[in-house]
Amino acid sequence: MLIPHPILFSRTVHIPLFLGSLSLGLAWLLQIKLLFVVAMLLLGFSFSVFIVVATDRLLRSASRHVTRSMMLVALLALFITASLGLYLAAAYAWQPFPLARNLTDLHLSWGLTGWVLMLIIAVAYQVIPMFQITDNYPVLHQSWVGRLIFASLLGISLHYIVPVPFLKPVFLTLLGCCIILFSLTTLWLLHNRRRQLPDTTLNFWRLAMVSLILLALLGALSTLPNFNLPILLLGVLMVYGFAMTTINGMMYKIFPFIIWLHLSARNKILRDSGERSSQIKVPHMRKIIPEKAGLTQFRLHLITLVLLMLACVWPQWFFYPAALLFAVEQAFLLTNLLKAAHLYKTKSAELLVVTQNPVDPV
Repeated sequence: MLIPHPILFSRTVHIPLFLGSLSLGLAWLLQIKLLFVVAMLLLGFSFSVFIVVATDRLLRSASRHVTRSMMLVALLALFITASLGLYLAAAYAWQPFPLARNLTDLHLSWGLTGWVLMLIIAVAYQVIPMFQITDNYPVLHQSWVGRLIFASLLGISLHYIVPVPFLKPVFLTLLGCCIILFSLTTLWLLHNRRRQLPDTTLNFWRLAMVSLILLALLGALSTLPNFNLPILLLGVLMVYGFAMTTINGMMYKIFPFIIWLHLSARNKILRDSGERSSQIKVPHMRKIIPEKAGLTQFRLHLITLVLLMLACVWPQWFFYPAALLFAVEQAFLLTNLLKAAHLYKTKSAELLVVTQNPVDPV
């Protein structure tokens, strides 16, 4: 699935997304209604363009892999998330819109579980077997987990329309079972992978799955009477423990892979044109971002997660250390990615030089 004019598309989506997110944050901090309107316009435009283009390209795709269908469902969840978010923002901006605070939890559920979780599961179905050299996920798992997660969210949403007492607990239980099943299946596949070389990405995936299991278990415990659980802890486990951990881990695999692929493809063009002497040495993927650098960032990420969880319980002691280490850890990730990008630019410049000044064969 190729998106036409990818640079133009990314700028069209990311610039209003960034400005809209900034406007929304300032609107909350300063309580300026005009900023809610600005945020609605920018974010609404960004999400609309992304959802329409991504859906169109997926529908046109010849692939019938389960990843395609799950991504389409995840995009539907993103549409619902964005719609609920725009309605809530409108309620803060204009008096005629009733402020339905009870929709906030539903908005978060569709965003974090419908969009983020299902998107990562869809990606995992391809990248785990591909990069970690594991067996494929079981066919029944691929066929039903995404459907059951979406059905659970529909059931939870129905509770807001028809408040039947047993409805929400039943669908929350189903959702928790799906989360644990995905996590345990992924951990089992990773444990039995065929390539046993140390891998930074593997550490991130394992931590993400453990965070998901903790999320499901603590979420179940929070429904018990007299069990006081800081609700922010669930958000930390979902956003930082699962989503950000997974994204960090995939960056250490996909970013070097793309660099290696582009340089290798340009070398192949030189070979096919008979200019073998003009080729450059393409570094191995594990050399583009060294394992040691990725492992250091993983350790910082793990300590940050622990501090964030402790900050949810004892904020007076752990909030500032967690915030500081979070900034350091993300700066370390940025440094690793920038070094890899610099390597790519250096190798590309070498290719340009040797192409313009080819060496005559002896």
